[in-house]
Amino acid sequence: MAVMQTSSPKRVAILGSTGSVGVNTLNVIRQHPEKFKVVSLSCGSSLALFKKQIEEFSPLFVSVATAELAFNLKSSLSRDQNVRIYFGVDGHQKCIEESTPDILMSSMTGTFGLKASLQGVVQGVSILGIANKEILVMAGSFIIEALEKSPTELIPVDSEHSAIFQALMGNKKSAVKSIILTGSGGPFRLRDAKTFDSIKKEEALKHPNWSMGAKITIDSSTMMNKGLEFIEAVRLFGLPAEKIKIVIHPESLVHSLVEYCDGSIMAQLGLSDMRIPIALALSYPDRISLDLGKSLNLVEAGALHFEEPDFEKFPCLGLALKAEAMGRQGSIILNSANEVAVERFLKDEITYLEIPSLVEDALVSYKSARVNSLDEVIDLDIEVKSWSKNWSFVRPRYRREGSFHERVSV
Repeated sequence: MAVMQTSSPKRVAILGSTGSVGVNTLNVIRQHPEKFKVVSLSCGSSLALFKKQIEEFSPLFVSVATAELAFNLKSSLSRDQNVRIYFGVDGHQKCIEESTPDILMSSMTGTFGLKASLQGVVQGVSILGIANKEILVMAGSFIIEALEKSPTELIPVDSEHSAIFQALMGNKKSAVKSIILTGSGGPFRLRDAKTFDSIKKEEALKHPNWSMGAKITIDSSTMMNKGLEFIEAVRLFGLPAEKIKIVIHPESLVHSLVEYCDGSIMAQLGLSDMRIPIALALSYPDRISLDLGKSLNLVEAGALHFEEPDFEKFPCLGLALKAEAMGRQGSIILNSANEVAVERFLKDEITYLEIPSLVEDALVSYKSARVNSLDEVIDLDIEVKSWSKNWSFVRPRYRREGSFHERVSV
């Protein structure tokens, strides 16, 4: 009598397990415990949730932001919890090195997960799921270079880039005429630009379609998120910037499209649910079932709308395109300055309109910077963030008259 062989569960490591992508990744894994085994979790400082995740999934290795947090975590765990605890950037990297995952889900904000992500590529994880825009925006060339020497396959987890990835399946890159990135337009798509100076963080944190972390939600409201995705698409798909277009699609059902040389346009549609691209990254090249609670009903969805982006109303989008044209240093400066600008806005230290002003000033101040190594990426990131934390207004806020491109000229 033949014995049916079952494959072992795939070993999964998650960088940023307490963020929205990390939580949703664990939700998918929870639905398929026979397919996945969590071996490593890393987070910043959300210890209460992190402790619950450790107790439920029993990873062998974990890491947090600081030594103090590591001590507090160790003190709070039961003695029979068999887990090794690390901390800091090196700790995140050590977790990946020692847990030897098959799949690495990289969703840790900023550059905190950069070295750990590269570690995964160097040691040859089967799948690197990228949900952290900063890694590709700031160090995309180094990631791509490492991937060329590794069996690791990079699978994008952003809904837009996952859509493009799927629309490219089975087709040659040489046949691509353009990539069309869609964006919802955020909560202020229809708001009068003259009132932007009075926008409060509570308003900016109310996204019409997606449930995300605070930083990415603010980025969506300024459309910096779409600018970062534009840069990310250049890195991921190896196409020139002029072949990547952005359109506003308020329903957020068409997640992105690929136009081919014969006039065909391939689109990926789905609910606004991060678990869909996450599940594809975890199971690629296969697909697994998901209980989302509902399915997309096109009849109920009704009409779909598409608009040109308003660069005057949302200057952060233009700044991102300008930064990409500057060279490698531009995207690093943009990302680092924006990260601090959003943080300062959330702390009520600067106004909503001061976010693009801070970013623009940083691009001008550091336009001559040169980056030739990963260490220099990190050094420039630290320097720009330090500068941004001390930034204050030295000129008028954004005005709505005049040429936008003249204002941001660097």
